[in-house]
This record gives sequence, C-alpha cells and structure tokens, in this order.
Amino acid sequence: MSKETSKNSALEQISQRRSKTLSTIVCEAIEEMIISGELEAGDRINESALAARLGVSRGPIREACRSLEQAGLLVSATNHGMYVREMTLDEARDLYEVRGALAGLTGRLIVERASDETLGKLADLVEKMDVAAGEENLSRYYALNLDFHGLLVEAAENPALQQSYRWIVNQLHLFRRRGLVQKGNLVVSNQEHRAITDALLARDTQAADDAMRRHVAGGWARLSAPS
Repeated sequence: MSKETSKNSALEQISQRRSKTLSTIVCEAIEEMIISGELEAGDRINESALAARLGVSRGPIREACRSLEQAGLLVSATNHGMYVREMTLDEARDLYEVRGALAGLTGRLIVERASDETLGKLADLVEKMDVAAGEENLSRYYALNLDFHGLLVEAAENPALQQSYRWIVNQLHLFRRRGLVQKGNLVVSNQEHRAITDALLARDTQAADDAMRRHVAGGWARLSAPS
C-alpha cells in the first residue's frame, strides 16, 4: 500500500468516526468486548474504567449502556449499575427458533441476489475455517464464523432482514461460544457451512433454505447439549 493510499484510508476512517456520536462508538466498543469474550455474562460494567480506556467522559458510557440494555446485551441492577446479561437456555432457544426461520429466508434470497464474487468469498471463508477447525483454534474460528454469517446476511440484500438478524445474533453472542467449545464441534459446524456454500454455488433455492435451517438447528443442538 502506498503512502498516499494509506493516508486516504486513514482520513476516511477519521471521517467515518467523526460522523458517529461518542455513544455509538462506545456501544461498538462494548459490543466488541462481549463478542471477543473480554466481557462475559454476569460481568459488571465499570464506567470509570471504560471511560478512561476509551478516552471519554462517563456520560457517553451511560448512554451507550442504556442502548445496549434495550438491545438485550446488558441489564441494570438497582443501585448496582449495569451487568452483561446472563441468558437462560430457554431464552436462547426462543432466539434460535426465530433465527432458523430467518436463515431459510436468507438462503433463498442469496440464491436470487448474490453475485458470484460474493459466493466465492463465502467459499474462501469456509476454507479458512477448515484450517482453524483443524487447529482447534476457537478464537480464530469464531471470528471467521462471524465474518461468514455477516456476509451471508449482507448477501441477502434486505435491510429489514439484516436488522432482525443482528438484533438476534448480538444477544446470542452471550451464549454461542459454548456450543463450539466441545472437541470436534468446530469441524461439524464447518461441514454445515460447506453444505450451505455448495447449495448457494449451485443456485439451488430449496437446498440453500434447507442447509441454512439445518445449520441453525445444529448450532442449537451443540449449544444445548450437556457439557
């Protein structure tokens, strides 16, 4: 990358960052901490520590926490502040049921609307996840898994679907890692990913619908299985 390209990229990032409110930036930072596992279910949100870490006052932290509470990621305890939500198995099951229906629709829309280039990117992510699964590298696999599913929902080209999907998946970050922890589950999960991409590459609407639904059902089975 040339210096000029790097400079332009940095300027674009600064411009995008300025277009967001501080509370939005803080929201994204806390979400990333939850996704990465740095903040786990039941952890208390330390406003002072977060404010110092992110270089903001406590006002944007509180505003972000209220937004994340509405999104289902945080819960408030009277006189004790905000905590990362602890999701029950029943709550997770409810979300997975809705996610399964959305997944089938997503598969159908991708077959109709996605470019060959996008489908190629999905197949490439499956190959990278195969490597991570073979190495039992949960952190790497989980990050690639998020990229894969994020690209799937983008490829459907339906903003309403994207919004509903993100509302569900953001909450499931509180729970989903445990379904991948048991030995062998990464390999099985990625076999399902490969079935999805095979159906999409074949432009087979019904097969894509079925493969997407089976993957969500498999994810729930892995997540709800006794450890």
